[in-house]
Order: sequence, then structure tokens, then C-alpha cells
Amino acid sequence: MSTALDARVGTRAPVDRTAPGVAVGAWRAFNLQLALYRHVWHGTVFTSVLLPILYMVSIGIGVGAYIDPASLGGIEYAEFIAPGLICSVAVMMLGNDMVYPVHGGYQDWGGHYLAQRATPLKPVDILNGHLAYAVVFRPFTNCAIVTAVMAFFGVYASWWAALAVVAAALVAASLAPWLHCWASSIKNDSNLNMIFRFAVMPISLFSGVFFPASEMPVFLQPLVWASPLWHGTELARAATADVAPALPPAAHIAYLALLAVAGWFAARRVIQRRLNF
Repeated sequence: MSTALDARVGTRAPVDRTAPGVAVGAWRAFNLQLALYRHVWHGTVFTSVLLPILYMVSIGIGVGAYIDPASLGGIEYAEFIAPGLICSVAVMMLGNDMVYPVHGGYQDWGGHYLAQRATPLKPVDILNGHLAYAVVFRPFTNCAIVTAVMAFFGVYASWWAALAVVAAALVAASLAPWLHCWASSIKNDSNLNMIFRFAVMPISLFSGVFFPASEMPVFLQPLVWASPLWHGTELARAATADVAPALPPAAHIAYLALLAVAGWFAARRVIQRRLNF
């Protein structure tokens, strides 16, 4: 019997331990994030789907009834904030996906980055897979759901409103690597709240989502212009409300793309330093 067992073991295909290519490595890391999401998706429904709808009902329709459309360029207040809410969902999701999960990936209480590093996956594969999850999967599911629900409020001027999801994905792409870099650089989890306090919340509140950027004090307006959410909201508003954005669309897209590329290089540098062992 031992001879037969040895023969079967001897014919077993050897385990492939070679490092995968860039695309294959990212795909494998992306699938891990999907597997993790299947266990926690119910915890993200409120912040990424229900909360924007509550904002629309309470602020867009409730408060909007007292706002003169003339002050918003001739559109209703609900039409004004709808595209910003769609793009804000991307920022809210990044707060969930790019802070504690990233920091925990290096720690004993999470450790999924350490587990992946024990496989042939390289640090850049782990980074690319996580970013693909946050930049592609999440916006084109959750933001798409919010965009579809917003249609029932009658806030869209044309079918081009579907492009608001693309604008939300661009916002996610421009912010995700920077949040990843920041969360990877923090060694004490008690400091993670700084990311929410100094990045996620200010970006969500002061990016022209709930009021025109021109209403901000002059000395604060450059901060609004630097916000990725403002650029994404301008693009989404042009698609949903058929209003001209503050800058040519190509300028908004170029700015978001520049942030995304620079952030990726910064995040790659940190994750390679943390996981090269």
C-alpha cells in the first residue's frame, strides 16, 4: 500500500511557486478583496447606499424647497446636490476600504497583506489588487446603485447621467492611493482617525457638494479647487444637470489622473518598504 501511495504522490503536479505577472498578480489580490467583501458587505450598505438617499430626502428635497433655483444657475437644489452625493459615496467607501483594512493588513489583528506576502505575490501585486477593488469594483457597484436610485427623484436632465458613475470612479482613483499610502505609513492605529479628521471629512464637506464653491471665503477657495471631489462633482454635474463645469472636462480629468498616478508611485514606495522581506 505504501508503494501505491508513494506512486500517487509522485505523480502529483508540482506547486507553481513562480511570481505571477503584473496582471495575474493584481487579479489574484483583487479576488482576495472580493472574498473579504462577501463577509462584510452588509456593514457598508448604510454608509455607501442608504446615507446618500437620506441626504437627498432630508437636504436635497427638504432644505431645497427653501432655496431659490436662480442662486444655483437655474437648477433645483436636488439636481444640484445629486451628482455630488454620487461622488461622495466614492469618498465614503474609501474611508471604509483604505484606512483600517490597509493598516490592518500589516498587523496581527488583520494580517491579510502579510498572508499574501507569504505567497508568490509581490508587494505591488497586493497594492494593485486592493486599488482595483476600491477604484473599479466599489464605484461601479455601490455608486451605480445610488445613481439608479437617484433617478426616481427626477434629478437627471439626460441619459448622460450614467457618466456620473465614471466621475465617481475617477475621484476614487485619485484619492485611493494617497489614503493607502497614509494608512500604510501610520504605525499606531490610534492615529488612523487623523485620516478621517483631516482628509475624508473636509473633502466630503467642502468640495462644492452642498453649496457652490464660489460661496466659500476667497482664501479657502484654492483648497476647494485642490479637492478631487470638487473636480469629480463638476464632471458629474455636467452629466446629470447639463451645466457647464468650472473648467474644461479634459482639465478636470487630467488633474484627477495626475493625482492617481502620483499617488500610486507614493503608495508603491511605502508598501514595498513595509513588505519587502
